[in-house]
Amino acid sequence: MPIEVKNLTYIYNPGTPFETRALDDITLTVNDGEFVGIIGHTGSGKSTFIQHLNALIKPTSGSVLVDGEDINESKDKSKLRQRVGLVFQYPEYQLFEETVIKDVCFGPLNMGMSDEEARENAVRALKAVGMSDADWEKSPFALSGGKKRRCAIAGVLAMHPEVLILDEPTAGLDPVGRREILKIVSDIHAFGTTVIMVTHSMDDAARLCSRIIVLEQGRVALDGSCAEVFSHAEELTRMGLTIPQAAFLKQRLNARGFTLPEDIYTIESLSRALIGQLKKR
Repeated sequence: MPIEVKNLTYIYNPGTPFETRALDDITLTVNDGEFVGIIGHTGSGKSTFIQHLNALIKPTSGSVLVDGEDINESKDKSKLRQRVGLVFQYPEYQLFEETVIKDVCFGPLNMGMSDEEARENAVRALKAVGMSDADWEKSPFALSGGKKRRCAIAGVLAMHPEVLILDEPTAGLDPVGRREILKIVSDIHAFGTTVIMVTHSMDDAARLCSRIIVLEQGRVALDGSCAEVFSHAEELTRMGLTIPQAAFLKQRLNARGFTLPEDIYTIESLSRALIGQLKKR
């Protein structure tokens, strides 16, 4: 189920002194099975862009097509949001029920499932994100930050989306929580779900994403594989971004006499390459 974005433009406060062009003529396609990272400096349009992908925001001009259908012309946007699920940066924005299990059941019930079917879907989703059944009857607002995020992800997964969009899913989490959430997201993608993830972490993008889109001032500045995007180190730096730590260390090592390959962007690939060269020495 491809998502096609055509000449997408969005202007905040049009016709006022505060008019701001948040998105400016974006055209791109997200294909089935991709894991796309959206990166960019604060204010580049990342969150505004992804909210257009399931019709939370209507474009000023341009269109977004899901499986060939213009989502802003659709009369039933709830069905669209079942297919293209969005997890907000702050899970509190989408948690509202008395208990975790009721919160995760809400989406399936809204789809027309019976109570039994909705609970079965909710239980599968909660198990998929590693939520212990000891938490199911708790208030979602009594959970830790990491568990709130798991609950929010489960609420979207329970509707079986074909595309999962996440806005900074690890923001504010400690290193253990970050690893756990990213493992969940990676597993979801491995089962065939298309994933679009906004992230400020170049290392997370390099480790997980098959494609990276860089936004700057509401436009697509770069779009390609990790190797293609991170080869533009000077351009990324100009935009206030960085390259992955492994890529930076690779550059420093090559300056000291190593001959490590250019397509190294993760600690794992750097370790393998270093071990290989040290064995030769």
